[in-house]
Amino acid sequence: MPSIKPVSDQSSLAPIALFKLLKGLLLLLAGAGFFRWVDPEIDSSLAPVLDTLHLSTHTQLLHALVLRVDSLQRHSLFMMGLVTLGYAGLLFVEGFGLWIETSWAAYLTVICTSILLPGEFHAVFRELSVTGLAVLSVNVAIVAYLVRRLAEETLD
Repeated sequence: MPSIKPVSDQSSLAPIALFKLLKGLLLLLAGAGFFRWVDPEIDSSLAPVLDTLHLSTHTQLLHALVLRVDSLQRHSLFMMGLVTLGYAGLLFVEGFGLWIETSWAAYLTVICTSILLPGEFHAVFRELSVTGLAVLSVNVAIVAYLVRRLAEETLD
């Protein structure tokens, strides 16, 4: 049974947990955005969240995204929203499990992150970007660190 360590002992996994939780929050917002395009009435419930996070819907990036997403069919947007919210939920589970430093969360993170690495490699090498390279590097570092930590745990 994995033990839950006190907050004062959380030094090694807390940054990874926070990274996963932040990614989960961003995907939660993206998933909500997909549903916004499926049903415009959702916009009224999202407005307070966007205001609280000080996010403007009138930036160039969001405008470009709106033009791309606007061309998709409602069914595609709905499926993208479901997948995005599901992945956000998985990231929240990983983040919480890493925050309380459970070994199951480390295994889950290694498996889920490793499964996505080939796609990230392909995306980065197809269209090189600083952001893509940074996210790929962080994910590779997370997997390497957790694999090493889990190996040390099993040797002890």
